[in-house]
Amino acid sequence: MPPPPILHPAFAAQISFPSYLHQFFECLPDTYFYAKNLVGQFVMANQRLADLLGASSIEEMIGLTDFDLCPPDLADQYRDEDRRIMTTGQPVLNRSELVADHRGSLGWYLSSKVPLYGDQNQIIGVAGAMRDLHKVSALLSPYHELDEAIRYVIRYFDTPIKVTELAEITGLSISQFDRRFKQHVEMTPQQFILHTRMESARRMLVETDKSISSIALACGVSDQSYLTRQFKRHTGMTPTKYRKKYQQSRIDIHAN
Repeated sequence: MPPPPILHPAFAAQISFPSYLHQFFECLPDTYFYAKNLVGQFVMANQRLADLLGASSIEEMIGLTDFDLCPPDLADQYRDEDRRIMTTGQPVLNRSELVADHRGSLGWYLSSKVPLYGDQNQIIGVAGAMRDLHKVSALLSPYHELDEAIRYVIRYFDTPIKVTELAEITGLSISQFDRRFKQHVEMTPQQFILHTRMESARRMLVETDKSISSIALACGVSDQSYLTRQFKRHTGMTPTKYRKKYQQSRIDIHAN
């Protein structure tokens, strides 16, 4: 069901929405905005998103898909989520997630994505916005007290990390830290550490030729079999199958 109107129809008909939205999202600090059509092509974006994805300009992005701008495994994830939103009409609101930039560096973002409706109340695409939690955490008090701990995990995921250390960084007791982390990040601190390591393993499997045992060590996991079990639980594939599928996809994309 489409959302109820929030503007008077006669007034809305006079507004140049594409121009208005573009100017609006360029002015919002630390906000990355985009809209895609039914086949996943970018039809609108702001310059911050273009910079994040390594595009030289907004104009270069228009008409491209996630498969043109992102690693193929991430593009698969984004496409599946877009399709789910367009099929169900259900938005994803204020979800915290790890996002890789065009250099492969991970960042922590607050992300929302909604279906876009046409003039006949049919879904015609999706629109989304992300905010860099590190840059806006001072404005978002629930995340501000967790920011240092989150950044610590992202920076030092390749070393042993104890939840007690993270709690000390925030100045919270272990029980307070664990409770607030689950409330605002929607996973436990231990799950976040593992999630960060598995996302880093994804990148290394696709973008390097390192052995799986070397990747395990580089992700702070000393046991290759443990990495294999957790990676399969995280992605549905073993590291070997994941590498074979997405390294070939990456080769095919660059060949074209």
